Amino acid sequence: MARPEPAAEVAPDVYRLALPLGIHGVPTLSAYLIRGDDGDTLVDCGIAAGAGHGGDAEPDGTGALAAALAAVGGSLGRLERLVVTHAHIDHFGLAGEVVRRSGGELWMHRRTELDLAKYADPEEAVDRRTLMLADHGLYGPELTEASEGLRDWMPVMPSIAQPTRLLDGGEYLTAGGRTWQVVHTPGHSPGHVCLWSAEDGLLCSGDHLLQVVTPPVTFERGFERDPMGSYLASLERVRALEPDLVLPGHGPPFRDGARRAEAIARGKLRRLRQVRELVEDRDHTVTELTTSLFGSATLTGPQRHFAMAEILAYLAYHEVRGALERTRRPDGVFRWRPTGKNGDAP
Repeated sequence: MARPEPAAEVAPDVYRLALPLGIHGVPTLSAYLIRGDDGDTLVDCGIAAGAGHGGDAEPDGTGALAAALAAVGGSLGRLERLVVTHAHIDHFGLAGEVVRRSGGELWMHRRTELDLAKYADPEEAVDRRTLMLADHGLYGPELTEASEGLRDWMPVMPSIAQPTRLLDGGEYLTAGGRTWQVVHTPGHSPGHVCLWSAEDGLLCSGDHLLQVVTPPVTFERGFERDPMGSYLASLERVRALEPDLVLPGHGPPFRDGARRAEAIARGKLRRLRQVRELVEDRDHTVTELTTSLFGSATLTGPQRHFAMAEILAYLAYHEVRGALERTRRPDGVFRWRPTGKNGDAP
């Protein structure tokens, strides 16, 4: 596992901690420490990893995080709260140990309960994903590889934390000499939140706004019916805030959050049009759409899952708006076709 870049102050009393991941090609998580006079706030916490990233002097997996905190004059004992932007394991995996070691509160949106239930029964979650992908045309070894990604993440989550404060969006907290507002931004995850400091235009964006990649928006059975619609609405909500400096969940901070939100929205809308046009040209399964959109690219199992699940999010968007519908073939696989209605284009 590569050694991450050192911790750095990115705004007065706000420090970026680049914590090691190294799973599924994602090198680091960007967590943020917000320093306070009497206690600190941590935004996201990463996974179980040692200070040297090969082993851990701390049996609970907090070594890398503890070292990053110490590098900026912090410690687990100074944390009064951990705010988790969303309950994907790269952002949440160490939350239980952070709360146990610090005695601080854990703030999460109430809709993260969907992910917490998944982690409580990972085999059922793998089975549900397997059935979803098979229903949309994936079979054999590719189905197995695409369905089992959760198993790679479970070992780096020592415990499943339970929030001590459930958020709805609109709450305020004071940290680092600023007042931060909790902004609910579903799409990437149903329970995703950002932290917004209107005074100086700072946005802790989690995975809602990223610069290094376009955030994936995927469909998962039992979660949101229309995650892409939620994501586009959340992008507009954040665009209207006009963040000056974005503190993303992966990669370094970047300027002009509104411009990035607009660029991401354009890309998602362009893909929505592509998917609709392909289905209007002829009926497609999701595996056929994957081939049409990604060509001969070699996809790993996790990449294939993300590709198919995002295509399903585009299809669900059009299904909700009445433009596309699905029918089952005799072999049980869903095929998507146009309804003949306009369906609120794109």
